[in-house]
Amino acid sequence: MPVNMQHLVYRTAQVRERELEAAESLSVSAGQLMQRAAQSCLAALERQHPAPARVMILCGAGNNGGDGWVLARLAHAQGYRVQVVAAQPKTDLAKQAAAAWEDEHGAVEPLEQLDRTHVAEYDVIVDAMLGTGLSRDLDELYCRAVETLNDAKNFHKLWVLSIDCPTGLQSDHGVAIPVAVEADYTVTMVALKPGLLTAQAARYVGHLELAELGIAPAFRQLEQPFATLIEQEEVARHLPPRSPSSHKGSHGHVVVVGGAAGMSGAVVLAGRAALRAGAGKVSVLTHPDSHSIIASAQPELMVSSSAADSAAEVTEFITRASAVVLGPGLGESEWGRKLCEWILASDVPVVLDADGLNWLAKNPSWAKRSAPLWITPHPGEAARLLSCSIAEVEQDRWAAVKQLAQRFEAQVLLKGPGSLVAPPDSARIRICRRGTPALAVGGAGDVLSGIAGSLVGQGLATEAILPCAAWLHGVAGEHAAISGERGTLPSDLMEPLRKLVNP
Repeated sequence: MPVNMQHLVYRTAQVRERELEAAESLSVSAGQLMQRAAQSCLAALERQHPAPARVMILCGAGNNGGDGWVLARLAHAQGYRVQVVAAQPKTDLAKQAAAAWEDEHGAVEPLEQLDRTHVAEYDVIVDAMLGTGLSRDLDELYCRAVETLNDAKNFHKLWVLSIDCPTGLQSDHGVAIPVAVEADYTVTMVALKPGLLTAQAARYVGHLELAELGIAPAFRQLEQPFATLIEQEEVARHLPPRSPSSHKGSHGHVVVVGGAAGMSGAVVLAGRAALRAGAGKVSVLTHPDSHSIIASAQPELMVSSSAADSAAEVTEFITRASAVVLGPGLGESEWGRKLCEWILASDVPVVLDADGLNWLAKNPSWAKRSAPLWITPHPGEAARLLSCSIAEVEQDRWAAVKQLAQRFEAQVLLKGPGSLVAPPDSARIRICRRGTPALAVGGAGDVLSGIAGSLVGQGLATEAILPCAAWLHGVAGEHAAISGERGTLPSDLMEPLRKLVNP
């Protein structure tokens, strides 16, 4: 059976160390690999900007530049008007590819002389400067080239294709060091790399295409993936059609706990999301000041209030639950602290979010519990949980999500573009590429926690909860934002969500 590499993610070093071995096992030379890489880029170019478009190809000194030199010859042969702007090639393959271009066409300009006016004369710019594996800040030459390219692109609406990885983007961590090419399209070779999928990747990568170069089966035999993508088929598998004989008790009872005075909206959003994601019953335990507001906002929510005077009273209330969503609008008062401590001490499965995470950051021992725990921090909450800065979390989101899972013995969803899911053991990280900037609005996280709680209540496997919740939330956001990202509200996700959980 053919290997499907489209949902497998490998670290840059894995690809670098094994791609030639995989190719040699199939009697494919390094030069042939370079030719295949260039052909894949040409195919992308022809789909987006047919000849005789004007194409400038920026070539670095290494093998990424070699891909660019080969692409120049192929594109010229297809009728494109090609200009190469290059650094002096240093690797054998790059030197050979450069010589082949110069023998046929001769026209090369030095990368040092790149300027915005010249770049603006072209329809397409191909970034073949550095590719993957960048581990230190760009030097002055490449920094200047990247800034010139981005400046020209923003002023003149150029289309930019990056080969393997946008220059300046760290291909394992997804951060610009310190600047990166803002590509419209990236063709990456052999396997997907982590830094193309999360952190700042969405800003720089554009549309991502994987070119397997015909060596995927051999490569897959040599290396185990570092992470895997969350796909629609997986979500559908965990949400089969319901039995005709089911009743409300068959689909779980979710209790949403939160809604301090002035923060009732968070609970309403989480409760509605739990209902739309398919929970059989949803109750709310809230502050007395919020009781009437929440009860009138959604008639299907069963609302109770607590002054948090008695741990026994609160514990008794939640024992009826299949799952508790703890944290939306919980606040930072003593009322919220007590509820958080008491509920985490219970043996009910808990999805912890928002202010619940802030209380956990102050009291990490509360995570030591017998029942399952799912936590869904954004980078700011993750930083508080790990006692570090947001910048440190974002510098290596992969390490951060694993540290969170191990430290709190929880299933963890680290939110943000390219959300990451990690279990407390050493199992593989999952990544969700779905979503939209429309979700960058207050209340979107409450919807996510409600979805997750609903899936817990409906009895999905522990490790499936957060991957499915992340995918449903991201895709519902995409559907809700069809009319425009600005102004999309978290409540707009409810109807798309209902459709998505009924595949």
